[in-house]
Amino acid sequence: MSKDEKIEGCASGCAGCSGCGHDHAESFLPEGLSPVITLTDENGKDSKFEILDVVVLEDEREFLVVSEVSNDEKEDIEVVILEIKQEGEEEVYDTVTDDKLAEKIFNEFVKQQKDLEKSDD
Repeated sequence: MSKDEKIEGCASGCAGCSGCGHDHAESFLPEGLSPVITLTDENGKDSKFEILDVVVLEDEREFLVVSEVSNDEKEDIEVVILEIKQEGEEEVYDTVTDDKLAEKIFNEFVKQQKDLEKSDD
């Protein structure tokens, strides 16, 4: 997948931020990223994804943990893990297909979420 970033307002799909009631804190995102991005696959199909978190491994590789934006309220959500890569001056996202690497990134994501919850208490 390649990146085609768009700012879409609230990560929960709100058109604007006038009293939607969602937490719009974006401090966990690197500068220049919005909470909702549009990714274009190799067939030219666009899909919107909410950025859930950024995970940086000890080797300094960076990954986005995203979930496809949907109107369905599901208890369990499916996440996609994308490696952030530079191709020339362009930033691209590649889907992580290595199961062991994906598990390592997901475990770090869960740890970061738990740490965030503790700091909110």
